[in-house]
Amino acid sequence: MEISAFTNDMQSSVCEFFEKCFAALGIPFSPSDRHADIADIEGYYMHCGCFRCLWDDSVLVGTAALRVMDAEDGVAELKRMFVLPEYQGRGCGRLLLNHAIGYAKEQRYSRICLDTRRELSAAQHLYRSSGFTEIERYNDNERAELFFELVL
Repeated sequence: MEISAFTNDMQSSVCEFFEKCFAALGIPFSPSDRHADIADIEGYYMHCGCFRCLWDDSVLVGTAALRVMDAEDGVAELKRMFVLPEYQGRGCGRLLLNHAIGYAKEQRYSRICLDTRRELSAAQHLYRSSGFTEIERYNDNERAELFFELVL
């Protein structure tokens, strides 16, 4: 397994990856609307954060992104933390999360926030076991039910 920074030549692989991930969750993939950030990784993440891809040889198996949420206070938001269903339970999520936390520390962020869904219990366990604590709602994402932060 290898983590690499997103490059534009990965764009089609990333879109295909998210199409699979969202289908597994029963969510239609909408790159021209709700998921516009996925169709333009460079524009949404690379100038104000990072987007990382986890590869098993030539297969994209996971992603994690950070974007600046509040530059003045040094707050980043963890976004697009996904692992293909067939790779879940193998430590891929922890590998990606640890990488994102390391990046946030290098950039001197003070904390990382994230939102998730109640049904994603494995993700919640990963976040809690990595030191994230539950907080009040901080955004208007209607699909999100739980909100966490990690003070760095």
